[in-house]
Amino acid sequence: MKNRAFHFEIKNLLTQFVAAFDDTVISRFDKDRNAKSNIDVRYVFAPKQRVMYDIVNKAQNITLPVVAVNLDSISRDEDRVFNKLTSSFIPTTETENPKSSSRFLMPVPVNLEVSMSILARYMQDVDQIISNFVPYNNPYIILTWKVPDDYGAEYDQEIRSEVLWSGNLSYSTPTDTTFSEKFRITVDTSFTIKGWLFPEEKDTSGNIYQIDNNFIAVDLRNRIYSPLDQQISNKSFIEQGYGALSGYDNSVPTNYSETISVSGVPQFTNIFYTTSGVFEQLRNETSVLSSQTNNFILYGKSLNYSNSLYLSANRLNFFTDFQKVTSAKLDTISAYKLDDSLYNIATDNLVSISLPTSTLSGTGKFTFVTANEAGWASSYQAASSIINLE
Repeated sequence: MKNRAFHFEIKNLLTQFVAAFDDTVISRFDKDRNAKSNIDVRYVFAPKQRVMYDIVNKAQNITLPVVAVNLDSISRDEDRVFNKLTSSFIPTTETENPKSSSRFLMPVPVNLEVSMSILARYMQDVDQIISNFVPYNNPYIILTWKVPDDYGAEYDQEIRSEVLWSGNLSYSTPTDTTFSEKFRITVDTSFTIKGWLFPEEKDTSGNIYQIDNNFIAVDLRNRIYSPLDQQISNKSFIEQGYGALSGYDNSVPTNYSETISVSGVPQFTNIFYTTSGVFEQLRNETSVLSSQTNNFILYGKSLNYSNSLYLSANRLNFFTDFQKVTSAKLDTISAYKLDDSLYNIATDNLVSISLPTSTLSGTGKFTFVTANEAGWASSYQAASSIINLE
């Protein structure tokens, strides 16, 4: 329900439905059946009861003849249901990739039940109004509309919706009127508009931050490979109970299996430091001076997934912009955020940091931290590296 889907489908269908009828013209005839004048019949989207109220209202907001159209109900059409997981593709306006397309889930088929009421003072007016639409609804008409603009189609994608007439006209004439009441004829009928409601793309899985892949080594004869255990290695892969690689479970000896992980959580593997242009790898604790420009190069993994760089220090007021660092996979920590101008993320595996003279104030120990939506990593991972600012 968080995926809001609203594309004016119902309003567009009802507007087109009324427009398909709203050009009805009736005539007044003389005794020789010659048309003397023409009258445009008004179609009003409102319940019949509201229209009748306006007719008898002293303001005379609506005069006869008039046709009232109202939406009575909406129901899901079981006969037009497809696989709801099936997607449709349409060309998009992306000019850089002519084969690009927009994907949207299968729309929901709905039936709009629409009532129509003809209100007139003369039977001849009713006959003319009926003659304007019955011959063309035999038994249905087609409304043409398009896939909602939100899907970014390169050109309008046509949708054809059937409008099925019920085929019945129910007449109602007053049988007991007073002198002050005006004679009025009411004819009721109904239509079914076969429309569609378009859903938004659902994000059912969310973001994936880590994938673990388990593999079982087999030889070319489809046997489990084990140079250490000849007895087991002579059994076939099927005999071991693994008909496919996806059959991995905890009963497989650890020396037969291998797990490879792909993770969005960053990781530092090496850190190098220089003040003169010649970089040396840092291990354990290294002292640097705030009175000179300090340059660092850090190697690792997943360093270019919208990562930000921080300093994590052992004392307060070490640097500006102290803040929380939150992520999906790891605990929340606090660190000092570095300005973007102080570092450059060259690749997914390399980051360079330059701290000009007097960038850092005071003394203390710190490490570098990189963080993204998945998690964070400290340069302490790289050979227990700690930088001591003097």
